[in-house]
Amino acid sequence: MKKILSTLLFIAVAFTAQAQSLAAVSGTPVPKKSAQTIAGALVTFTSEWDSGLKYQRKCDAEGFRVVLPQGGYLLTIEAEGYETFRQEIEVDQPNIDLNLIVMLTTEQAAARDAKRKKRVQY
Repeated sequence: MKKILSTLLFIAVAFTAQAQSLAAVSGTPVPKKSAQTIAGALVTFTSEWDSGLKYQRKCDAEGFRVVLPQGGYLLTIEAEGYETFRQEIEVDQPNIDLNLIVMLTTEQAAARDAKRKKRVQY
């Protein structure tokens, strides 16, 4: 009986330890000057330690929520007609809400780049 009880306790501790190392990351990609979600955007978390380890989700009307192991990641958000969003992120808390993630359309990004290029020439 003691052996069964100690085995169950060990399993419970193992599951608790594993659950504590997971984190839920959420956010809502939106266009600049709008609060409308970019539904269908592909969200990818790529591990900084193993580039083959990726977690992906498509955004819905509410944004995205991804559960992944804690650690360092490169967050990438891609959507047709928008500049790719990239940000390094440290996932070190059980729940991380990135809130609104502002994305530029390809036209807005081109205008920004043209302004930067103009400033560098002077």
